[in-house]
Amino acid sequence: MIYYVKGSLNRHEYRSILPTEYIRGLCLIPSEVLGFIVDSHPKEYEKLTVQYGEDTEVKLCKRLNEEISRRGVIDVQKNGFKDRGCSFSMVYFEPNSGLNLEHRELYLKNRHSLILQLKYSLKNENSIDMALFLNGIPLLTMELKNQLPGQDFRNSEVRYRHDRDSK
Repeated sequence: MIYYVKGSLNRHEYRSILPTEYIRGLCLIPSEVLGFIVDSHPKEYEKLTVQYGEDTEVKLCKRLNEEISRRGVIDVQKNGFKDRGCSFSMVYFEPNSGLNLEHRELYLKNRHSLILQLKYSLKNENSIDMALFLNGIPLLTMELKNQLPGQDFRNSEVRYRHDRDSK
């Protein structure tokens, strides 16, 4: 299923990704990370494949996970990361104008995805109702509630505070 959000440059597709594509140990969707990197950094990725060979995909995702663990998602999204002398930006923000066509093309390469019933824990099968990802990196989780039986946002807050390990 594809969800659309109308943007000023184009409509962005939020692709619904199968929960099995999310790798709990890395906290990433490797197919989305690698698709974005190969599409937006083909020369840098090629340089890295010369060094890593067949292990490029695994080592690149592991390196990204390490950088996020060390510096945080926001810093990695804003400033990118390096691996063996290769630099990778992990998001391209919307340009202020359409004058710079190269920047516009890079912005359009961003990959927006979501996963329903994301199993996040390495210890159990607990799941979060929905998670939004940008270029394979989780940005936002949501606990959805049904108003028909009387649930509201307070039920979501209780769920996050008491049923979720913040680690």
